[in-house]
Amino acid sequence: MSDERGPSELLDERPELEAALEAALAVDSEREGWTFDDIDVDSGAFGELVARDIVEKRGDEYVLADPTAVRRALGGDGGADAADASGGGLDIDLDGVAFPDIEPRAVGLLSAALAALVLARTFVVGSVYRGGDVVLSGNDPYAYRYLVEQVAAEAGGGADFGALSVLPSSMTKGEPLFIATLWWVAELLGGTTDTIGHVLAWYPVVSAVVSGVFVYLLAVRTTSDRRVGLASVLFLALIPGHALRTSLGYADHHAFDYPWLGLTALALLVVVATARDRASLRSPVPWVAGALVGVGIAGQVLAWSAGPLLLVPVGVVVAAKTLLDVDSGRSPLLANAPVVAGTGLGAALVWTVHTNWEWHTELVASTPLLLFLGVCGVVATATVVARVGGTTRQLAAVDAVAGVVGLLAVRTLFTERWTEAFSRTDLLFRSDAIAETTGLFNPGTLGFLLLFGFALVMALPAMVWGVRLAARGRADWLVVTAYAWYFLALATLQVRFVGELATFVAVFAGYAFVWLAAKVEISRPVTGERTDTITDALVPEPRVLGLLCVLFLLFGSLGLVQVPVKTGQVTTDGGQYQTAAAIERDAASHGLEYPENYVLSQWGKSRMYNYFVNGESRSYGYAQNNYEQFLSAVNGTEWYDRMRGRVGYVVTLDVEGFGSETLQSRLQGNYGSRTESAAGLSHYQAIYATESGGHKAFAVVPGAAITGTTGSNATVTATATVTLPNGEFDYVRRTEADADGRYELVVANPGEYTVERGNSTATVTVDETAVRNGTRLPVVSEN
Repeated sequence: MSDERGPSELLDERPELEAALEAALAVDSEREGWTFDDIDVDSGAFGELVARDIVEKRGDEYVLADPTAVRRALGGDGGADAADASGGGLDIDLDGVAFPDIEPRAVGLLSAALAALVLARTFVVGSVYRGGDVVLSGNDPYAYRYLVEQVAAEAGGGADFGALSVLPSSMTKGEPLFIATLWWVAELLGGTTDTIGHVLAWYPVVSAVVSGVFVYLLAVRTTSDRRVGLASVLFLALIPGHALRTSLGYADHHAFDYPWLGLTALALLVVVATARDRASLRSPVPWVAGALVGVGIAGQVLAWSAGPLLLVPVGVVVAAKTLLDVDSGRSPLLANAPVVAGTGLGAALVWTVHTNWEWHTELVASTPLLLFLGVCGVVATATVVARVGGTTRQLAAVDAVAGVVGLLAVRTLFTERWTEAFSRTDLLFRSDAIAETTGLFNPGTLGFLLLFGFALVMALPAMVWGVRLAARGRADWLVVTAYAWYFLALATLQVRFVGELATFVAVFAGYAFVWLAAKVEISRPVTGERTDTITDALVPEPRVLGLLCVLFLLFGSLGLVQVPVKTGQVTTDGGQYQTAAAIERDAASHGLEYPENYVLSQWGKSRMYNYFVNGESRSYGYAQNNYEQFLSAVNGTEWYDRMRGRVGYVVTLDVEGFGSETLQSRLQGNYGSRTESAAGLSHYQAIYATESGGHKAFAVVPGAAITGTTGSNATVTATATVTLPNGEFDYVRRTEADADGRYELVVANPGEYTVERGNSTATVTVDETAVRNGTRLPVVSEN
């Protein structure tokens, strides 16, 4: 029998068992005898209550040994006020689902953690806001900027969704919801070109904040510990791969996927944790969460053509959840009804948008429907197995056989769609010049360290622990664990999925950090047990706070170093921006229009240069197909003829690996001037060079022709000093006269030329107009 001190001593030693006591008291107050299945308590916590003689077994049922003692231990009324346990806030508890308190201290600490996340995403502000321009990072963001501007130019307001019809098929079949959302938000804020630039620059940061909130909610809901939530947000802040994709100015489509992913995972977690039986379904919580699962599914698919890949964990979770339901004696049909409804809603939303607006291909638009049918099949199978008294092993075997048969049926009945689907899947295994196609554990890149810091190393043991907890019946751990392992598998193939993985790695890394802090006795223990009372995050005394900071820096230091390194790899550096600005000024001064002012550059920066110079930044295809060939070529005149009317400017960089006669070496090293090892170039006018000379810009011009006569077969050399904003250089061209003594020497740069012909010299003034128009200039003076 329990004595008066039993429950109180238990709470003194194990405060995390308070929720278990509350649950036991609640069921004991309603029934004279009850079973383990009647109480929503982890088996470990329940075993502790039995071992302490607080719960007694009478026949086949259980009762509280001393309900009065339990009631007093809990505060006198059998249900300790959650506000007292958490510091005076309002705890929202819907049908046994504990959400973070709306409590000033908790909100303040979360705000501080999110502020650290924002700081890690916005420290590049000086690289994004330059000279009155919004300079986005990377290459693809300029395509989205161009498309949003095209829609805005067509739209008559935020309600004019018909303007989206100007989007090319590649976008309506690629990232339609992403483009539409950016346009709509920009339209609400004014719809100007400047507004669009600001919206694209800041949207990744907003995505990071929303993702941080979802990470916090996932961590707190799974562990019932705010400390884990805060640590998870801080680890998310210092995951370099996530910081890169959500940094200020990096308006790529991936950051748009993260909030939808977080919403889907959190809503799914709430569904599986609350939908248990007929009584639980009388609450609106699982149904609202199920509806949010559907919204999340629709958002993920409509946002990205590869969005269907993000839906796989939903199916995995439902299949595993039915195994847990059968094992615990719950009805799979009742326990999974809200998620069935949610996946059905997602399928309906996507198909409605597809049929009305033609967003995405039929294959992509039908994947939520396939998920819905698969979920229905899995739940129906589990229900039948449960009703005939089958075991979880038998259900797993039936699911495996049904899965294989289903795939074979789809392959037979929908051969064309099957082939199309697997042709798209092959993209996961490609490896090319695009960095995001490399694998996370590629030994040549060390991506698992450089893109995660030590967060992934910390998370992996906790992820293994999560599998164990999920197998023991913890459906909430099942969700985060399934998502984490699935995206780890995808990131192993291609690092483009690092951002998705980061959401769940942060949760496990946060849990591992708090566990480790408790092990070294600078924090209270964390158990991961499900409790309805959330462990609060208190501000520790200065000494303990200092030790926690040191411990966090120990595991976050690599991320702290790598965040600026990785983010800096996608920002537009000063030399690139200055070169683009110089080209834009030159093109404007000569009244050039697209494509006469097209900039040929390294393909990874092609869209940036062309956006600022001519506004046409939709594609980098021409640069990708021609730039390297141009640099490696030796015949500048041949390439001039090839590019005439299509290319207005060429940008070169300091790169190695090119021979002395290549156009790269002759332009970047000598501005196209003649050297002892290579002839001069006649159609590439130097218009700008950065102070370091690392970036040079050349206008593609006809060149002015210096003509005259001299001795038969004589050598003619023309030299001029050319001044650029950051210095000057000598431009030298040489040719030989023909047998009659006539010569023609085409020069690309304006200036005062000294023409040497044997023992005589002459001067010729070549102006800008002559260079741009291909004017013939006879020699007018001799010495």
